Amino acid sequence: MKSTLNKALAIAIVAAPVAAHAMEAKMYGTVNKALMVYDDGRSTDTTIVDNSNETTRFGIGAEQKLDNGLTASFLFENEMSSNKSNVITQSTTANQSFTPTNGSSPSLTERIARVGIAGNWGALFIGQQDIASDDAFTHDLAAASSVINANVASMGGALIYKRKTGATFTNLSVGGTDLTTNLFAQGNNGDLGSADSIRYNSPVWNGWNGSLSTSQGGNVDVNVRYAKDYGVVAVDGALAHTMINSNVTTAANEQTGATLGSISMKHQSGLGATLAYATQHLDKKAADVKEAEGWYGKVGYAWDAYGVAAEYGNFKDPVAHATIRQELNVMGVGAEWNMGNGVTAGALYRNMNPKVTGVSNDETIDIYSLSMRVKF
Repeated sequence: MKSTLNKALAIAIVAAPVAAHAMEAKMYGTVNKALMVYDDGRSTDTTIVDNSNETTRFGIGAEQKLDNGLTASFLFENEMSSNKSNVITQSTTANQSFTPTNGSSPSLTERIARVGIAGNWGALFIGQQDIASDDAFTHDLAAASSVINANVASMGGALIYKRKTGATFTNLSVGGTDLTTNLFAQGNNGDLGSADSIRYNSPVWNGWNGSLSTSQGGNVDVNVRYAKDYGVVAVDGALAHTMINSNVTTAANEQTGATLGSISMKHQSGLGATLAYATQHLDKKAADVKEAEGWYGKVGYAWDAYGVAAEYGNFKDPVAHATIRQELNVMGVGAEWNMGNGVTAGALYRNMNPKVTGVSNDETIDIYSLSMRVKF
């Protein structure tokens, strides 16, 4: 009897419908690698990097319409990197050459792991995900945007600027802080702005939509976007604000928030232009201290499978200081070739020129890169 009962249970289990697996998940991903050459005035070095403009990653996602009319979804995405282009920096180990070995150790890290529910009222997501303001600085319809964009620190962002005195090179620093493009660009370097958070996305109305997120720790982000075609011209833009919750109550020059945005237009002829702006907000600001800010402009032209673009950006005062002003001018050109089937190749040249009050002989950093991105 016991054997017969076990067999009946086994048959029932096998024959039972597996309702828990009703969603049909789809896998996607990107592999993005680059050859990056940099010249910091002291040495010229060649590296093979993970391109932080759009990192190597793979993900699985699905959505399912429910009987109650709502749509449930999940998204799980991991990033694979071993030498990120925005992390790699010069070697400072004694008795070694200045050539870096690796910008980061090989890693497999969680980018996104969230679930969501959506309806006519919008969508609500919970989990590890991009915060509402993450994309506000990088809306870009102009050509070659996968190669050259407002994330000016995506290539060589952690390289330290140098100062030459006679035959001696030292780090360019303010108040003990070494200056890098990551610092000037306020972290706009291609990395995902993510957190364990709750996020709401509104429906799209006449080209407008918005997002609101609150993260573990108390930070709140809000973003308003607009995208619409006007005949032969397409417009895309966003404006976002971050409110930073801090437990620090006595620190001077404490960052309490940031405002950032971008606007881009493209004509059907292939001509396009982009403008972006970002600034930080400080509390208990010392006299004459300036808040970090920066703006970025780009023009581009696309035809057939090709695109070219030129950029200029100016970023100021990432280190709060009353008398020593810091400034970075960024100029670059880039080109992109879309070979089809998810394959894109690109080339970039970018010059980054720092200026610090009272400091002479500061060295520029030149970046050259060739990249290839494969999406699947």
